[in-house]
Amino acid sequence: MINIISSLGLAYLAGSGLTTNAAVVGRGLVRAARTACDGHFQAAGVEALGALASPALMSYGSIAELVVEVLDAAQDLAGPTLEAAGDRAVRRAA
Repeated sequence: MINIISSLGLAYLAGSGLTTNAAVVGRGLVRAARTACDGHFQAAGVEALGALASPALMSYGSIAELVVEVLDAAQDLAGPTLEAAGDRAVRRAA
C-alpha cells in the first residue's frame, strides 16, 4: 500500500513539474515566434534561448531559496544554544 501511495506521489510531483516547465518553455517559444514574425530575428533567438533556459533557472532559484530558509531556521534554532555556550566559555576563561 505504501508503495502505491509513494508511486502516486512521485508521479504527481513529476507530472506537475513537467507541466509547469512545458508551460514556461511554451510561453517563451510563442513569444519568440511572435517577435520573429515582427522581423526582429536576433531578439527572437534570445527569447528562444531564454525560454529553453528558464526551467533550469527556476530550479536553481527554488533550490537557493530552500537552502537559505534551512540555514535561517538552523541559525534560529541553534543561536540561543551557541550564545549560552559562548557565555559559559567566557566565564570559564575568566
